[in-house]
Amino acid sequence: MSGTAAWSQAVLTIDTSSSQGSVALYDGQRLSTRSWPAARSHTTTLLAEIHHVLDAAAVEVAALAAIGVAIGPGTFTGLRVGLGVAKGFHLATGTPLLAIPTLEATALPFAGCGCHIIPVVAAGRGRLTWTRYITTDGELQAIEPPRNNTVDELIEALRDRGPVIITGELTDEEAEVMRSTLDALIPSLPLRLRHPAAFAQITWTRFNQGSVDDAATIEPIYLSRPAGT
Repeated sequence: MSGTAAWSQAVLTIDTSSSQGSVALYDGQRLSTRSWPAARSHTTTLLAEIHHVLDAAAVEVAALAAIGVAIGPGTFTGLRVGLGVAKGFHLATGTPLLAIPTLEATALPFAGCGCHIIPVVAAGRGRLTWTRYITTDGELQAIEPPRNNTVDELIEALRDRGPVIITGELTDEEAEVMRSTLDALIPSLPLRLRHPAAFAQITWTRFNQGSVDDAATIEPIYLSRPAGT
């Protein structure tokens, strides 16, 4: 560690909501992240990615101040893997856990933009899970429960709503259709994918505000179609 200050009171975050996995380590001054196209391999890739980040920073799991874990909406297997690892670390070390909504982390990089933010998570078969966020007094607030819609249904729900930012898991084809029919800013693919730094920021802020969650009651929010569809 010569010449490098030790990490102090770092938080670890885990996002396995969908096929793009990520982990982050953050101590308020330094940030280390990993993001990878996990597809359906979270079971075999997640622990290796976590240990890569921790080993590079010479941080032990027991020394973490807290662990933030994405709770979805997300895939059944992915969320179970992420929550299983996070709860395992908690049981082994007592490290506090924080449940981080996936859509909130998706929206966070665009907080304060002055318009509604629409974060989306791909739900498969052309469907998207999404909600609407606004920034009030510097804080992101969801103004409606998550919906599960087709692209056409999402477009209809946002039509004539004024300028919005749409971000998250959209294909380029879906993004182009939305740009052509809505008053919407849609970042390019690398910039609209979920950022591990957003999970780190939410976890760090809430932990330092004294907020932690009961590991026994944290439950995932799975992607699902609305009733009757």
